[in-house]
Amino acid sequence: MTLEELNSKYNAFITFHEINPIREGQLTGLTFGIKDIFLTKGVRTTAGSRILKDYVPSENAYVVDQILRNGGKILGKTNTHEFALGATNTSSIAGPAKNPYDPSRISGGSSGGSAVAVALDMVDVGIGSDTGGSIRIPASLCGVIGFKPTTGLIPTDGVIPFSWSMDTVGIMSKSLDKLTKVFTSLLPQEKKRIVVSQLPSKLKIGAFLFGEDDGSLLLKTALAKLSSEFDVKSVNLNMLTYFGGHIRQTIAVAEASSYHREWITSQPGLYFEDTKKILMSGLNISAVDYIDAMRARRSLLEEYVKAFKDVDAIISPTTKIVAPKIDEVKGREVDFRFQLISNTELFSVVGAPSISIPVAKDENGLPIGLMISGEPFSDGKLLKIASLLFDMLVSKQVS
Repeated sequence: MTLEELNSKYNAFITFHEINPIREGQLTGLTFGIKDIFLTKGVRTTAGSRILKDYVPSENAYVVDQILRNGGKILGKTNTHEFALGATNTSSIAGPAKNPYDPSRISGGSSGGSAVAVALDMVDVGIGSDTGGSIRIPASLCGVIGFKPTTGLIPTDGVIPFSWSMDTVGIMSKSLDKLTKVFTSLLPQEKKRIVVSQLPSKLKIGAFLFGEDDGSLLLKTALAKLSSEFDVKSVNLNMLTYFGGHIRQTIAVAEASSYHREWITSQPGLYFEDTKKILMSGLNISAVDYIDAMRARRSLLEEYVKAFKDVDAIISPTTKIVAPKIDEVKGREVDFRFQLISNTELFSVVGAPSISIPVAKDENGLPIGLMISGEPFSDGKLLKIASLLFDMLVSKQVS
C-alpha cells in the first residue's frame, strides 16, 4: 500500500508534507513522522484541534530543526489527541488514530499517530511528547518501542505545551539503535555526555507494581526469564504509588488550563468534550493546591532516587489494559485516560527516563508492553539496559 492508502485505513497522519534535510548527517536515510503539536515552518500545525485547524507557524520547533540539520527527512505531521490532552487519540480533527493490529481499536495517545506510523513502517522514527505516558502508552498498545527521556534534556522550544514542567520530547521506533541515534542527535551539545555510561558486571533489576491484573502477570513471566541473568528484587515506592497520580494531575492540568485559559473561557465549544472537561476542571485548581503539589513532587523524587541505591533499573507493566475498541472509548475518554496512564504517570511526576518495549501479545494478538525506568539523568545507562532486556525477551518479535 502507498502511504496515502495506509493512512486512509489507519489515520496515522493529519498532514502529509515532505520536509527535506538541510544537510547530510547522523540521521541521513531516516524518515520521521512528527506529532502535530511541534511547530513546522510553513506547514500546518493543528494540535488535533478545531482551534488551530488553519494555523501555519513561521518557525520550526527545536526538534524539527535538529532532525533536518542532522540529515533526517520529515514526511508529515502525525495524529494526536487534541492538544495532547488525552491517552486514547480519539479526540482529533482527523478522527481517531487506529491500532495497526486491529483498526477497530484505539492507538493510545496522545502520540498515537506517531506510534501507528512506526508500527506500519510508514516512517522509521516517530517523534512525540510525553507528559504522563503519551509516548509509552501508544508504544505499548501498538507494539513498538517508545522512549521518554529525562524531563528537560531535549528542549521543548516550539512544542505547543500541555504542562511546561513535565512535557518531555519522546521517540518511537522498532529499533533501539535507531532510537538511540535519534536521541543523541536531539540532545544539545553540552548534554550529549548523558548517553555515555558503563553498566555494572551484575545488573540489579527492581520489579514494581505487582498485582493480579494482566500486566503484572506479564511482569512475573518476564522476571522469571530475567532472574537467571540478573539480580532481581522487588521495590516499594509507597509515596509515589499513593500520591503520584494525584500530584501529577494537579500540576499538569493546572498548567494546561493556564495556557488555554483565554480559549477555554471565550470559545469552549471548539474543544472536544473530554478536552474541555479537563481544562475546565483545571480552572478550579487553587494556587495553594498547585504549590502544595509542586512541593510534594520533590518528596516523591527523593523517595524514587533512594530506590536506585539497590537497583539499576525498575521494570513494570506499561499499561494495565490492552487497546480497547474505539466504540467503547468514545464518550468515555476521561475514564479510559485514567486507566491507561495509571502506571506511566508515576515516572513522569519524578521526571525519570522511561521506555516501553513490546514483550508479548494477549489472546487476541494485541501487543503488551514492559516499561523500564531509570534514575533521572541516567538515560544512557537505561538505554543500554533496555537493549539487554530487549535482546533477551523480545528481539525476535520486532524487526
